[in-house]
Parts: sequence; structure tokens; C-alpha cells
Amino acid sequence: VKTQMARRPYKYQEPNTGEWYREVRDLNWLHKPISFNRPQVDLQRNRDWSYLSSGQLSINTLDGRIKVDPIYHGFNQYLNGTWKFGLAKLLKSSGKWYLHISATKEVTDFDKQTVKHVVGIDRGLRFLVTSYDEQGKTVFFDGQAIMRKRAKYQKLRATLQAKGTKSAKRRLKKLSGRENRWISDV
Repeated sequence: VKTQMARRPYKYQEPNTGEWYREVRDLNWLHKPISFNRPQVDLQRNRDWSYLSSGQLSINTLDGRIKVDPIYHGFNQYLNGTWKFGLAKLLKSSGKWYLHISATKEVTDFDKQTVKHVVGIDRGLRFLVTSYDEQGKTVFFDGQAIMRKRAKYQKLRATLQAKGTKSAKRRLKKLSGRENRWISDV
């Protein structure tokens, strides 16, 4: 934010002399403080978080390390030594804090020779999905049509909300059901 504000200085013209002035903006120009809707942080194992032998989680915070008793169901199956923990994501949702821990496991009965076809799929924004296989075939599923449809719904919703009449509110109610069905189909 600081960089963006410095790149766009405040410019104004003196009405009496017609002379232009520039003022470099800083964080004091903000009307209200920056707040994040969904605070989250990525934590590195054994640096930012660790699992203690007492069964507690030790998490690094700005005020120092804290120890918490996790509330989990079925987590003990990952503590038998065959799973390897990695990155953890701490996030707040609906007033509660959640810790998502990534875990990997070596599978011994997997035979690489029996694999006939490998396909990699990448989800994105501009292209909904990009897929690639070992034979070099690439397929892009363009998201432009869906983005246009979403923009249409967004514009229609904005005009109906600006109207504010009883019939507009009724139409918005119908529209939300249809839009949610359409989004889930995508």
C-alpha cells in the first residue's frame, strides 16, 4: 500500500495562480486502517510450528511461542511415524481459528511401471483449467465465457440493488438462487 500510494502522488492546481502542486502520499493519508477480512498465515514446520511429545502444538506468534491443546478427531493415525508433516496454514473463519497441516506418506506398494497415463491439472483464474500429460498434450479450458456471465450477473445485481424497490428485491432473491446453481455447475 505504501508503494502504491507513493507512485500516485496527490496533485492539485492552485485556483488563483493556476500552478500545479504535487504531494507524496504516505500511510497517514488513509481514512481508516488497513484490515484483512480473513487473516491467515503460512507456518513452516520446526520453525514456526511444531508438534510436542506432550500432544500440544507449539505455534510461533508475534508475542512469542504459545502452546495449545489441539481439538482433533482421528489425528492420532498420523502420529505413527510413517507420515511426514510440512507446511501449516493458520486461518480464522467464522470467529474460530483453524490450523491446516499438510502431511505426506511414502507408499511402498505403488509400482511406477504399472502407470500408463499421467495427467497434471492446474486450476487458474484466466483459464479455468489447464491440463498436461506425459505425451505433451495440453488443453486449456478458457474462462472468458464464465467471466462474462459473472460480470453480467454482477451488473444486474448492482442495478437491482441501486433500485431498491420491492420488485427489485424479489428479483434479487430469484437471481441469487439461479446464480448459485450456475456457479456450482461450473
